[in-house]
Amino acid sequence: MGFGLTEGGYLLYCEGLPLPVLVPESQVDLGVTNAKPLQASIYPDRDTALADLAASASGAGHPRYAWYWGAGGALIVPTLFSPATTPRIARTMLEVRTHLAQTTQHELKVLLLTLTGTKVLQGVFSRVLRVGTEPEPRPLSRQEELGGQASPSRPSTSRVAPPAPEPAPAPAAPAPVPGSSPAPSQGLVQALAGNNPTPSVSSGPRMPRDAAVKPTVPGVKPLQRPVGSSSTQNAQLQADIQYLRQMGATNIRVNQQQLTYNNGQRVGVNRPDLQFDHRGRHYHVEYDTPMSGRGPGHQSRITSNDPDAAIILLIVP
Repeated sequence: MGFGLTEGGYLLYCEGLPLPVLVPESQVDLGVTNAKPLQASIYPDRDTALADLAASASGAGHPRYAWYWGAGGALIVPTLFSPATTPRIARTMLEVRTHLAQTTQHELKVLLLTLTGTKVLQGVFSRVLRVGTEPEPRPLSRQEELGGQASPSRPSTSRVAPPAPEPAPAPAAPAPVPGSSPAPSQGLVQALAGNNPTPSVSSGPRMPRDAAVKPTVPGVKPLQRPVGSSSTQNAQLQADIQYLRQMGATNIRVNQQQLTYNNGQRVGVNRPDLQFDHRGRHYHVEYDTPMSGRGPGHQSRITSNDPDAAIILLIVP
């Protein structure tokens, strides 16, 4: 994270991007600690997201925000950077501003003593003092929502320009898909390599409504549709879809009723988060949270409807 005395905003350094991303100060509010997303969908650009926010504006007590593809489609970002929407980045923003204020106050005090009456320096000094006295946001446990993780770094003590970000560690899985964030799920990568981390289970009796479903295969719906209210899971889903396309997967479906290999037939009214074909086998992926514990139940139902299918259970907050 970089921040200077000049008007403009923050420089956000992200893994996988060669240049920093400018976040204007008009898109930052470090005092917002409670906000609600407009919906789980990811908008194609900021203008579209802002238009929907304006159209759905109401007298609700909490601010609203939306997610959209920013930085030329390389990142998923909110319409407002704040402790409620991007807690890690907001905390780093405050740390950078505070550090800049502390290191610059001493230098400007010396200059003001020697250049008494210089109104320009007095104005700059007052601005830095205001920056350093902003309240620190309360601790939040919610994980960062950005598709790419920021690499926080402290600016130089004598210059306002930020240092270069530290290099990211070498990934254990294949390199991230260019232009996407985050990287493909480790469990998905392992499964396609023949080492599925999700143990198989025995099939049981099918639910009556699954057994009675018509075998007719429905049409494919847009792959950008969400699988739940978690923006982190929806972002991970899109990164996994890009990876699957690179790996040559076919018949990709999102949040649609369960099918067999090669769209053979419909076998259930349940809707796996993600399903696809790869090298002669049908796969189902379920995105779960660390606390819900619904993954094994989904796996059991999918297996009962199609014992030949492979199931991958992923934990994504």
